Amino acid sequence: MLSEHNIQKAITMDQIVVDYFKLNPKLKEIQAKDLMGEFVKAGVFSKDYKDGLPLRDFLKKLEENNQLDLFEKSKLIKNEENKYWYFVKSKNK
Repeated sequence: MLSEHNIQKAITMDQIVVDYFKLNPKLKEIQAKDLMGEFVKAGVFSKDYKDGLPLRDFLKKLEENNQLDLFEKSKLIKNEENKYWYFVKSKNK
């Protein structure tokens, strides 16, 4: 089970992703680690190291707890073959 802190972290991240796509309307998808700077700037993570490791660990924790649906306004997909996470602009959210 996720803590309230982690649930709030996911909700904050979701809004950051939505705002990022609004500021960059030509983008259709972005690799999750490429938003790490935005997450650090917003205080979601304290710093980036190992090319987005804190983010990957957090996303894995959400996945293990079947909580990826906390991303209500953005869509998160995982490329299983290479273990890359992507945020994809949602057409109807």
